[in-house]
Amino acid sequence: MTISNYLPSAFLATVVAASVFGGSRMSAQRPLAVSPLRAAMFVVDSAKLYTEAQAVEGAKVWTATCSGCHESKDVTSADFKTKWVGRSLFELYEQIRTTMPDDAPGTLTPEQYLTSVTYILKLNGLPAGETPLVADSVTMSTLKFDLPAPPPPSPLVP
Repeated sequence: MTISNYLPSAFLATVVAASVFGGSRMSAQRPLAVSPLRAAMFVVDSAKLYTEAQAVEGAKVWTATCSGCHESKDVTSADFKTKWVGRSLFELYEQIRTTMPDDAPGTLTPEQYLTSVTYILKLNGLPAGETPLVADSVTMSTLKFDLPAPPPPSPLVP
């Protein structure tokens, strides 16, 4: 057999090994469609996807618009994490933008929807960084949720 017969198998083994042993951090996978500076930030600390200022603004939007119908636990519960883990931030952004507020979907500004997403990230324990998250569908589609697992249920004590 020639070496070219082994190349497909070697390539597949390399891909599998990289996916199994490469590890993951909470949130972003290294995007190809974002700037090198932004991609470098993910390598250093992939959890820092938004700024504290964005989360503060998001908290204001939450208080004024969302808290009438939602509690913090609605976006931090095990059910929320199970639904959104592995999905993109753009999916969450679009879900909120097209369905909220319940009585007037789509009436907030794009920035208000974006800061709402950053506040949800903060509520889920993802720390802020120095680079703001931008409402760009290409970039946000490359950012995947990998939220901290919910604590295991406590055993029943008689």
